[in-house]
Amino acid sequence: MVERFSQETLEFIQSDCLAAERGFQSQHRVYATKRGWFLRPTVKLDPAAELFIYDFVYRNRSLFAQSPQLNRSIFGYRITGGVPIPGRQSYRDYKNAISRCRSQYEHHACLDVASYFNRIYHHDLTTWWEDVGGDRIDAAILGKFLRDAASGRSIDCLPQGIYPSKMIGSAFLNFLENSSRIRCAESVRLMDDFWMFDNDPAILVADFVVAQSLLSDRGLFINEQKSGIVENTKLQLGLPIDIDEMKIRLLRRRSEELSQGHGYGNSEGSDDGEEFELNTEEHEYLLSLLRADDISEEDAELVLRLLEHHSSDVLEYLPILVRSFPGLAKRMYYFCGKLHDKREVASVLLDLVKSGTQVTEYQLFWFGMMAEDYLLKTSSVGSLLVSLYDHPNATDISKAKILEIPEKRFGLADLRAEQLRSGHSDWLAWAAAVGSRTQPKGQRNHLLKYFRKWSPMNRLIGGFVEQAF
Repeated sequence: MVERFSQETLEFIQSDCLAAERGFQSQHRVYATKRGWFLRPTVKLDPAAELFIYDFVYRNRSLFAQSPQLNRSIFGYRITGGVPIPGRQSYRDYKNAISRCRSQYEHHACLDVASYFNRIYHHDLTTWWEDVGGDRIDAAILGKFLRDAASGRSIDCLPQGIYPSKMIGSAFLNFLENSSRIRCAESVRLMDDFWMFDNDPAILVADFVVAQSLLSDRGLFINEQKSGIVENTKLQLGLPIDIDEMKIRLLRRRSEELSQGHGYGNSEGSDDGEEFELNTEEHEYLLSLLRADDISEEDAELVLRLLEHHSSDVLEYLPILVRSFPGLAKRMYYFCGKLHDKREVASVLLDLVKSGTQVTEYQLFWFGMMAEDYLLKTSSVGSLLVSLYDHPNATDISKAKILEIPEKRFGLADLRAEQLRSGHSDWLAWAAAVGSRTQPKGQRNHLLKYFRKWSPMNRLIGGFVEQAF
């Protein structure tokens, strides 16, 4: 819709979402799976809301300025020269800065804000916006978006996981760098990970207390397990003794691979990444990690990244990896795209979703992505699509991924027709409308005629499908 229908969507935002008597729709709650079965709650923005927040930060990109103080470094999440700073590049530069400072100063303190995005108060964001020179009308518009998206909740109102929200979240914490009460020789920050360095431990103790006070004024608190003061930094520079030299070398390779991201690109990988040459010893070492009875998620992720171009060697371990590491579902999507035997991939996914094993919404969504992008020619994809749609843990968002696939086989057209006739204005109906784009024009537009009557959002999306296809 952004590529083909952006002007119409922006006009819809002005006439409907920002009108006094109207607003943005409440957004749909989703959960990304993190390592160890932990969940990261956020919302999936509808097309108008998502375009709004991207457009908002882009129009106001000059307000997301770097710290004017040379000894206060802030990495990531800005737009320079019309182009967003790549997240991977920011992370690499941030880690390099920490390494440099740890070798330069005797002591350091680090703070990690606990559940940062879930604790930000929407009124604090609108106040911050005016403080940095933002237009008052834009401040009111931002506040409206945050309230509407979160169904009126005052906290946990900033959607997570998308670049514009990361820009806002990072810039909101600039009060740490701007405070004259923090006196350390140098500080480094990436989002809510804040490091302070000095040769005087007393200064760091005072700064550590001040930073917590500044955060508390905004309802934010540090994660005590990830925060603290470390003296004699130079004695702490060695790597853990249980990491062998081979793994150190491969972790550096992984770091190089991560540094090649661009712009708004995902953080997991892409189809056009450069292939890294592995020697026989490195290749065998990675395979040995897979053969271990108790492979860790970190090792599994390392294998999936560095053996991406040798994916056939990993095929026999695929069922274990897919089943055991739900947090790697997105990484698995990119990895399986390199596998030549797509029939085996479809079979592995189908066996998992039909096995009764715990499967998360995050996995179901990325399995749907696999099905759409490179499994549609396999013999078992029909059973896979139906199993994903009917899975007990399927949600509106994971089901919408299936309905959005422009496939006429496997009864998907009937599922879409059912949603288009339902009288609903939700992700299932919107995805069904977009998924119908390859159906015969007369048949499709007949269904869309009724679908468009149910809400302004339906009218926008139905108009997009009718005009663009």
